[in-house]
Amino acid sequence: MSKGLVFSWAEDVNGKMVHVDNVPNGLNCKCFCPHCHEQLLARHGDIREHGFAHHSENRGANLEICYMVVLYKLAEHILQTKKRIRVPSYYDIYKEKDLEFTNVVVDGCYERVDKQPDVIATTKDNQQYLIEFAFQYKVYHKKDIDYHNLSCLEIDLSGQTLESLEYFLMNSKENRRWVNNANYFNQIESTYHKAGKSIKVVPELDCYQCELRNSCCSIKVPSSYAPIRIENNGQIFRMCKVDEYYHRLKAIKEHRLRNEQLLKENEQKLKKQPEIKDECFSNASNVEEIYSSRKIAREIAIPSKAVSTENKNENIERSCFDCENNLGWANKNGMANCGIYGTLRIAPTIAPDYAKECDAFKRKS
Repeated sequence: MSKGLVFSWAEDVNGKMVHVDNVPNGLNCKCFCPHCHEQLLARHGDIREHGFAHHSENRGANLEICYMVVLYKLAEHILQTKKRIRVPSYYDIYKEKDLEFTNVVVDGCYERVDKQPDVIATTKDNQQYLIEFAFQYKVYHKKDIDYHNLSCLEIDLSGQTLESLEYFLMNSKENRRWVNNANYFNQIESTYHKAGKSIKVVPELDCYQCELRNSCCSIKVPSSYAPIRIENNGQIFRMCKVDEYYHRLKAIKEHRLRNEQLLKENEQKLKKQPEIKDECFSNASNVEEIYSSRKIAREIAIPSKAVSTENKNENIERSCFDCENNLGWANKNGMANCGIYGTLRIAPTIAPDYAKECDAFKRKS
């Protein structure tokens, strides 16, 4: 901030923010700096800069800090008088909008001692929002601020002036973020349900233990395969598409049952091999018949070399890297790129172990 900043706003004797145009000239304005509490004089006219000036020439106050405090106090004043603010989107689930309040309290005491927000605002449906103003630096509190189960909006006033502040608060979505929003978070599932979509909000830690973790069913970030990660009460959550989850889980279980059945059939065939050989050898009367019997026994026990190898190594050696449907040129970070992911209803980039349970696996020739 420069030394030439114009203080167009100040506090009157009642602690109310007033504009220089609305007070008498000179010391008759009876206004004070909200930071250093020094008396100010109002300057009206073209000779000197139009605005408030600190009266004492020996002041020890830092004008840059004084300006920041005036800016901070004016932001509170604007919210209290306008009872409205522009809020940003919430993970693209809820769009940016104007939030209107029926009551705005400044310097109010919140019921929890670990936090004292700058503004406590209440909507007509009795939802409370805590609003905090910040600058580029962070203020370190004696106690950790815990916003669990609350809704708090943080607004960075850096770069704003006393003249631009009202438009910034009322119309812009920039330089503000949801520290936490319990009001929105608790309505996510019902919002999607009203739109005909069944989703469940689940902790991300649970997703790491999910059977479908390599082909996650969560809602993705637009134009990306990364899941939307929602922060709430210090935890990270994802939005799982319930119908798709159960459909994929059912397909995997059915596939496992088929594999188990094939394994049992192969085991039964292997158990019958000695009986087949003995029967063939007992009917052989010469060397040629013995060789012929051995050949027949091998063909009966092992119909084809390809089938034997495939069945035997089905759950051990199968990998997407060995599958003809893998686009090898797109492999990155140990992941495989499936060329028919749309048919399989999976993500294009998957862990290569997925091939062990994939019906569409086809070994490269």
